[in-house]
Amino acid sequence: MRSRVARTVGAAALCLPVLVACADTAEQDFCTQYDQLVTAAQELREQDPVAGNVEELRAAAAKVSAELDQFQAVTEGRLDEAISRLRADVDAVRQAVVAAGTEAVDTARPLIEDAMKNLNEAWAVVQERAARQCPDGG
Repeated sequence: MRSRVARTVGAAALCLPVLVACADTAEQDFCTQYDQLVTAAQELREQDPVAGNVEELRAAAAKVSAELDQFQAVTEGRLDEAISRLRADVDAVRQAVVAAGTEAVDTARPLIEDAMKNLNEAWAVVQERAARQCPDGG
């Protein structure tokens, strides 16, 4: 009985460095994906909703959506609510931009401005929560 306990404790001790390494890798993936999301979000947030190019705004919103997918895949549910809100606001920007393509751009600009304002608020929540885990990034 005693040797089985010793083997179990020994096996656990051998696995500990592997588990720690996996946790470090997961955190690095989290921070790497967060940094990529920060870059994409910054590009979108720098777009001028009043005088900017509608196609550039659409492309920037699509890039943020793709980066959100990658980021959410590594967050392990930690930021799902904040990411969902941000995703909805990115989609609202994209929808407003689509409206700008089918309507007069001047008519759609207020929709784009409102969507960008909401996006900035949602981004601040994601950024604050993710930055706690990656203080050197973003």
